[in-house]
Amino acid sequence: MAGTRQVVVLGGGFGGLHLVRHLERRLRREEVDVTLVDRQNYHLFTPLLYQVCTGELPPHAVAYPLRDATAPAGFRFLQSEVASIDLAHRRVGTAEGELPYDHLVIALGSVTNDYGIPGVRENAMPVKWLADAEALKRHVLDVFESAATETDIARRREQLTFVIVGAGPVGVELASSLRDLMDHTLRRIYPTIDFYADVTIHLLDGADRVIPSMDPRLSKIAARRLEQQRVRVLLKTLVSEIGPGVVHTKDGAQLRARTIVWSGGVKVNPLVASLDLPKSKDGRVIVDDRFRASGRDDVLALGDAAYFEHQGKGLPQLAQVAVLQAPAAARNLAALVRRAPTAPFVYHRKGDLVALGRTQAAAEFAKLGGFVIGGLPAWTVWRVNYLMQLLGVRNRGTLLVEWVLSFFAGRLVANTP
Repeated sequence: MAGTRQVVVLGGGFGGLHLVRHLERRLRREEVDVTLVDRQNYHLFTPLLYQVCTGELPPHAVAYPLRDATAPAGFRFLQSEVASIDLAHRRVGTAEGELPYDHLVIALGSVTNDYGIPGVRENAMPVKWLADAEALKRHVLDVFESAATETDIARRREQLTFVIVGAGPVGVELASSLRDLMDHTLRRIYPTIDFYADVTIHLLDGADRVIPSMDPRLSKIAARRLEQQRVRVLLKTLVSEIGPGVVHTKDGAQLRARTIVWSGGVKVNPLVASLDLPKSKDGRVIVDDRFRASGRDDVLALGDAAYFEHQGKGLPQLAQVAVLQAPAAARNLAALVRRAPTAPFVYHRKGDLVALGRTQAAAEFAKLGGFVIGGLPAWTVWRVNYLMQLLGVRNRGTLLVEWVLSFFAGRLVANTP
């Protein structure tokens, strides 16, 4: 039976997917028609994307089919690009046609932020989507294949120089995992390469510490670990331009490298930025404590698309935030469908985790008064946390098996298409 209310959810990222899963428990099929729209037919578990880049995991281990979340609940999934949002007439334009709605949920996530720096898009490799991770992995392996037969030492060392711009969680975890790939897998299969003298990894950031968004104690643990792994960290270093094989900094320095990776941050989806709704300085839709845009019952936003103020500033654009928001947003959406009172969302931060390679990590527990641990205990917490967060028994099983195989048998280094 067709529902009396039409709900359209834009985006199958952490916010959209978890919201749909919670709606299944709160709304009866005869009450509402729910349509989830995403350009991909899978949810990407982005916190583990860097492990695809470095061969620790295969691509399918971090991809969860969105139809597994919608079909059992009686919801509709539409794989399509969102072209427009007509707030006045309550319609969403897609490549497959228009979708009318009574309630719209904007959870479109974010895109790579190049901050307008010349050459980033043309000359640096992003790490935002699954295709980016696969491309980076293939590139890294191609570089080592080429360097293995290079007899000119200077040319070989330039080929094996890696520059990662952005020392946030993605950049730090990628740099650490890349070194692990070299030390524990590539070293034994490329005997002509001197992994101490020939390979250099640079990690750049304009801040005065790595992972500046996290607790300073985590930054210290991460900095020590990166030093142990021979990752050259360059802080207070601003990039002015990226050319083919070269990074120019604002202090006039140049870093030449065959591989330049951009992990400098994210910004709101351009479609969200184009909406005629009140927005924050960074372009996110300003929402109230019920996730309503401009107090409207017909438009809600959460995750990276939403500016939810907490203690005087917006919540960060993190997967953790979107996952915490989703149950409350689903509860309020169900209330709006039934024309019942809504309730405010109260944000309680869980803490932070950052992986630092083989058996190493750092963790901060907000609920334990900011308690911090590092090393193997933190690594164990990190692994268990992400294993439990991954959706689907098959995905969890795949993740566990691949982690064990990567640890004991080496990583995936076959450069398959």
